[in-house]
Amino acid sequence: MTGTKKMLLLPLALLCCSMPAFAPLAQAGPGPVYSAITARFTGEIEPNATVMVLENDTAIELGYVEQLIAAFNEAYKDQGIKAERLNTDQYADLATDGPYGYGPDVWYQANDIIMKYAQAQHILPVPYEALDAKDQIPPSAWEAYAINLQGETLYCGVPVNVQSGMLYYIESMLPEHWQADWDVNANGVPDFFETYTALYALSADIKENGGKTEYGYLDDLIDTYFMGGYLFTYGAYIFGDHDTDPSDIGLGAGEAFKGARMIRQWAKEMDNTEVVEKAFASAAFSYLATGRMLCTITTPDVRRMFIREMAANGWTAEEAERDLKMINVPCLPVSGDLTADGWRDTILRMDELTIPTRMMGGINGYGISAYTKCPNASLAFVEFATSYAQVMLRNAMLGIIPARADAAAAVGETDDTVRILFDKLDRDLIDIMPAIQAVGQLWTPWESFLVDITTDALRENRGEAAAFGTDEQLQAGLNRLVQQLHDAIFTLQ
Repeated sequence: MTGTKKMLLLPLALLCCSMPAFAPLAQAGPGPVYSAITARFTGEIEPNATVMVLENDTAIELGYVEQLIAAFNEAYKDQGIKAERLNTDQYADLATDGPYGYGPDVWYQANDIIMKYAQAQHILPVPYEALDAKDQIPPSAWEAYAINLQGETLYCGVPVNVQSGMLYYIESMLPEHWQADWDVNANGVPDFFETYTALYALSADIKENGGKTEYGYLDDLIDTYFMGGYLFTYGAYIFGDHDTDPSDIGLGAGEAFKGARMIRQWAKEMDNTEVVEKAFASAAFSYLATGRMLCTITTPDVRRMFIREMAANGWTAEEAERDLKMINVPCLPVSGDLTADGWRDTILRMDELTIPTRMMGGINGYGISAYTKCPNASLAFVEFATSYAQVMLRNAMLGIIPARADAAAAVGETDDTVRILFDKLDRDLIDIMPAIQAVGQLWTPWESFLVDITTDALRENRGEAAAFGTDEQLQAGLNRLVQQLHDAIFTLQ
């Protein structure tokens, strides 16, 4: 084993210490509950089975799913089984479609979505002890799919990749003379990629004076996944007791109002309705490639979407690979105010004036429907899709960060993103999405709150009265959000 691999495997091994468990990590094994639930996995593949697979849109659009299914079908043709991709319009909801024989046999999704269904017994626990990937995937990744039943820990999915926000930019789009104007600590890194205060100052400068791009930083300010980090950095959390107690909702805890304040400040600076529309996520690829913005934040698995859009706008494939950069997100100001401290001071006094940004994250993986008529064939597909070879291909085609230690080590030899992401996990700077059913109640009220504060900033820009112009108003809004979530989880069901 090389020294590089040893260094990468160490943080992977430490993940169990850096992330809170969904449930006490007992040794899954042939206990009575485990044996009873996994008894459907006999090892005998059902003859003439067709495994219906529901994958994510990016993997479909970039051709990975087609290659995956073709490779599986070739490998298993002698056993008389095959896989087919389920079109998203063939599926509405596993809880309603599954009992009637519709929906996927195998589903690739984020842990919070799969586990929402697992809690309601729509997803089968997998035979963890028999899985080839069992020892390659670190305990913390397994914990994202863990459920405790009668004192036994069961796992309702097989992790594939680790997700969290990364900052994307195109190097040739950097401002002219940034080394002279935007590197006050002379460390060779643009100041605006080190602190959000400097990024805010750059964005204001581009807006006022112009530049290579129309905007500095643009983002989807109503996306709870990415905006959650602004709240978490200042003490907010989703659920108490390591995200297992939905009666304790912490989105307004600590000084979360500071995070809300800065989201509102960004909306005021960006001053356009695109940042409060869901269409931004799909437009971001072209916005970066055409110079509409210098940078944005999204997940590693869509890197190829940026590359493809750059190729459509004049870059060769080699140029695009070299020019597109994906780096850690900047630090946030301790003050929680993007305008309070001079941006130069935040760079020169980072230890004193800034705080590392926490981000929401997730573990994407494969789950097996409890309603499948071919559990063994479905498991064969999941094992094939989570093998070293397929995870490496998924990385090559999509840019995902593997959950498997062997794949992460191999990718990390040439990709700093792996090091960055696992370092953040090791430092407890990524909050993995909760894996309990109540999480499904979060997103709509939380998004509505983000819409309220961002559109309020746009109203203020038009000279209208502000509803969230003070910290007290922002905190009151967070308190209302918490009450709405509590009602949705416990009162309105």
